[in-house]
Amino acid sequence: MAAMNEDTPLLSVGTRSSSLRRSPVEATTGRSHICSTNTLKMICILFIAIGAAGLLFIGGDNQQGHFLKASIRQSSAVTDTIRLEPAAHLSSQHSKTKGVELSTPATEQAVGSVGSNDEEETQLDSAVAEIETTAKASPIQRSVRFIPYPHKTLGSGSSLQCEWETRPITNASTSSELLDFTQRNAFIEGVCIPPTLHDTLHIFSSAEAIQCLSSEAQNRDIRVILSGDSYMRQLYIGLTDILLSKHISDDKEIIENVQRSKMLSTARYWMNKRHENNATFPFVQFRCGDECYGSKTLDVCSKCINSLSENSDVWVVGVGIHIYERVKNHVNGTLQEIQQFLDREEGQNRTIYVSPPAGPMENVYRGLLPNVAPENPEHPFLDVYESTESCTMENCTFDGSHRSRYVNRWKAQLLLNTLCEVQ
Repeated sequence: MAAMNEDTPLLSVGTRSSSLRRSPVEATTGRSHICSTNTLKMICILFIAIGAAGLLFIGGDNQQGHFLKASIRQSSAVTDTIRLEPAAHLSSQHSKTKGVELSTPATEQAVGSVGSNDEEETQLDSAVAEIETTAKASPIQRSVRFIPYPHKTLGSGSSLQCEWETRPITNASTSSELLDFTQRNAFIEGVCIPPTLHDTLHIFSSAEAIQCLSSEAQNRDIRVILSGDSYMRQLYIGLTDILLSKHISDDKEIIENVQRSKMLSTARYWMNKRHENNATFPFVQFRCGDECYGSKTLDVCSKCINSLSENSDVWVVGVGIHIYERVKNHVNGTLQEIQQFLDREEGQNRTIYVSPPAGPMENVYRGLLPNVAPENPEHPFLDVYESTESCTMENCTFDGSHRSRYVNRWKAQLLLNTLCEVQ
């Protein structure tokens, strides 16, 4: 257990510790002396409204918990406000407040959905709209800029080695920024920040991610499309969790392919519905899943991308393990097919290639590094290999290959740092 030094950036909230220690019920009913004076009444009404809306999203009983193994590094710094508890402890508190689970009517039977209930769906839409309105009106919301192609390179290989840790919230002045559901959970569940990105990597709130990827907010056409194998499906679900400010399907871990397909369908449904109902919400979808899965040659993937592409598109593509299996575990054959795909995409100004996670593809991953950014700026690259290799806790994976929900939300944060810049 390593203690954090003075240079380690801490999350902070500019709120009195007495109010932060209140229970969710006290926070929403106002049973505290802080709201007893007329002077602060309007401020309290605002915080009560935000807290009540937030409870709609922070529901569900996470049966798995996070950081089950003591080897995970957690700061021992003493603070005057909130200590970040492991999520296994928080889940017992959250279970007292029933959340609204996002699910499509088509998957209701499979995942215990309440999504087909019109009244509850209307309540969910109203709650999300209130959160979005509050975020846009908040004076603490920072401006976020979308970075056009070739986007931003975070690095690759050994420069991205990192150690997973949780971090506390520390006391600070009243001008400090308040954290949203997504940011709080990122620091509770764990982050893996390479020393090379210590001063530049940003943990995006849901509102900041929406602002970055929104065509309306950026005053330019933006469509973000993810494609590829099962690892990319889970990355898309992680990005959906951030943009919706809700862990869909009550954050259930994905342990087999049928469940993954149903959860992907749920994520696509709600992302499409939110975009249709709110012009500010980004267009972020998963397309060409079969064509870019790797079981077919990648020229099929290229044709699918060409058939659907518009000038404003950002394609985030990750494929490899099924190519590797199809060519009989031949590293050079796998590398050749991926490099041919990247060469076809060169000049199209649209594609970010995502590395495979740690596992049997290490030789393929190492072989790719000289042909992708930053070594080759013509081939933008998102490297998630190092962060997944360093995730060795018991709950990093539940099937031995695919990473847990919180790890994929961290991958999504890395993608947002590639596409977005806080000003």
